[in-house]
Amino acid sequence: MKKITKIISLACATALAASVFAACGKKEEKTTASVDHLTYWSTMDGSASITLKNYSEMLFFQELEKLTGVKVEFIHPIAGSTGNEAFVAMLTNQELPDMLEYNWSSYSGGAQQAIDDDVIISLNDYLKDYAPNYYDYMYGEKAKTNDYLYKLQTVTPDGRHYGFNVLNIGNSRVFDGLVIRGDLLKKWGMDMPETIDEWTAILAKAKAEGFEKPLTGIIYDISFIGSTPYFNSAFNVGKYYYVEDGKVVYAPFQKGFKEYVAQMADWCKAGYIDTGIITNDGAKVEGNLANDISIAAVRGIGGGIGKIVPAVREKNPDYTLVACPYPVPEKGTATDYIGMSAEATSLAISITRDCRDIESALKWCDARYSEEGSILQIFGVEGDTYTIEDRDGEKHYVYTDKILNFKENGYNSVSEAIFKYALPANHPGLNQHPDYLDGYYPLDEQKQALEVWNKDLQEARAHLLPTLTFTEEEAREKTDILEVADAELEVAINDIILGKKSIDTYDAAIEKALDSGFDRVLEIYQAAYDRYMINSKK
Repeated sequence: MKKITKIISLACATALAASVFAACGKKEEKTTASVDHLTYWSTMDGSASITLKNYSEMLFFQELEKLTGVKVEFIHPIAGSTGNEAFVAMLTNQELPDMLEYNWSSYSGGAQQAIDDDVIISLNDYLKDYAPNYYDYMYGEKAKTNDYLYKLQTVTPDGRHYGFNVLNIGNSRVFDGLVIRGDLLKKWGMDMPETIDEWTAILAKAKAEGFEKPLTGIIYDISFIGSTPYFNSAFNVGKYYYVEDGKVVYAPFQKGFKEYVAQMADWCKAGYIDTGIITNDGAKVEGNLANDISIAAVRGIGGGIGKIVPAVREKNPDYTLVACPYPVPEKGTATDYIGMSAEATSLAISITRDCRDIESALKWCDARYSEEGSILQIFGVEGDTYTIEDRDGEKHYVYTDKILNFKENGYNSVSEAIFKYALPANHPGLNQHPDYLDGYYPLDEQKQALEVWNKDLQEARAHLLPTLTFTEEEAREKTDILEVADAELEVAINDIILGKKSIDTYDAAIEKALDSGFDRVLEIYQAAYDRYMINSKK
C-alpha cells in the first residue's frame, strides 16, 4: 500500500491509543509548577542523526538552554522505528512528556481531535502573555505584513492554536523540480527544453546516444500524488488537490491530466522513461544521473544537485546538473502549476496535558521565534558557526568554514555539517531564511535552481491549496474513502503510464473513483477551504 495510506492507518491507531489514554487519566484542570527540567519527545532529523545521538549534543539546544534558562531532556524513538509507530507507542505510556514535536496532519481527526482527546492543550489563553514572539507572527505586526496567513494555517477548525508551527519566511517556496545534464545540452547544441516537443527531442537524442533510461525518477514523480512538479504543467493542470477559480479540484479529474498521462505512456513505450520508476528510491535515481544511465529527473536543490554534482565532478570536471523551467504548453509562456510550499505546516511543538511547567515550556518554544533565538536555531553561534557581513548596508549571516569546508571537517555534505550544530530548516521555528539558503546552496547550479523554480510564485499562489484543518467527522470520513479509492486510482493511472493498460481505460478508472465517494471528498476539502477563506477575510 502506498505511503500516504500507511500514514493514515497509523494515525487511526494513534487516535485509538490517545482516546484510551485520555480516558484513564484525564485532568480537569491544567496546572503548572516549577521543575528542574522539561521533557521533549521528537524524532531526530535525518541529517542530525548522522553525527549526533541526541539533540542534547547539538549546539543550538545547548545555547537555547542558556538563552531561556530552561533545561530540556530529549526523548527520541529507538533507531529503526518510524515517527508514527513511535508516537503510538509513546501514547501508551502512563505519562506523556511535557512537550512533543509531531505532524498533526497524521493524527486521525487532526490537532483538534488531539486537543479534544486531552493529549495536547490549546494555547489560546497563553500566547499573548507567555509567547509574545510567536503571538506577533499570529496577530501582531508580523502577522499584518503576511496577511495573517500564518494564523490561518496553524489553527484548528474551531480556532485553537495547537502548538508552535513551522513558519516559512523569505520569498522561496519551491526546492525541487526537473533537472537535466547541462553539459550534454551544450555538447549536443540543444537549448534548455520548455515544451513537450522539445523534451521529446532531447530524450530521443539521449536514447540514441546510448543513455539506457533518459528520464529517471521515483513513482511519486509521475503519479498524481503529492505536489512534486513534473510534466503536468505542460498540460495546464496541477497535481493532487489544488485550487481553480476558488474551487478545490482533484488533478486526475481534469481534462489536462488525461493528456499528461497519455504523453507519459508514449514516452514509456518509446523507452524514454525508466520503467524501474515503480521501485526506485532516491539513491537509485542519483546513481542513474551520476553514472551516465539517465540525463534528467526530479531532484531537490540540496540533496539532489548539491550531492550529485560535487561527487561526479571529481572524475568529470565538465559535469553539471541544472534546473529546468516548468514545462509549458507553448514556448515563451508561463505556467501557474508549480509545486510550492505554504506559509506554515502542521508540524509543531505541542504542550501536552501532562506538562509540569507550562510557562517554562512556552518560554522555551517561543524563543525560537525571537530574533536572537531564530538566528541561533538557523546559524548557531556568531564567530563559531557564522559571521555577520555588511552588504550595501544590509546585514547578512554567513556560515564559517566550519560549515562550508565540510569535507575538510569530516562531513559528507553542507547539510550534515550544519545539522551537527543547528536546526535551520523543516522544524518548528522560522524556516527558509534567505541567508541559510545562500549558505546551504553554495554551487552555481543550486543558486540557478532556486531562481528558476521560484520565478512565478505569485501566479502559482492562486492555485495553492493551503494547509487546511478538518473537523473530526470530516477527517474520519475523508480517510475512510481515500484509504481504498485513492490507492486504486493511483495504481490504475500508473499502469496506463507504464504500458500495462491502455489510455482507453482512463475514463473507467475515473468513474470508479467517483463511485467510491470522491465527490464527497471534494466536498470536504471545499468546506475546509471555504472556512479558510472566510477566516482570511475577518
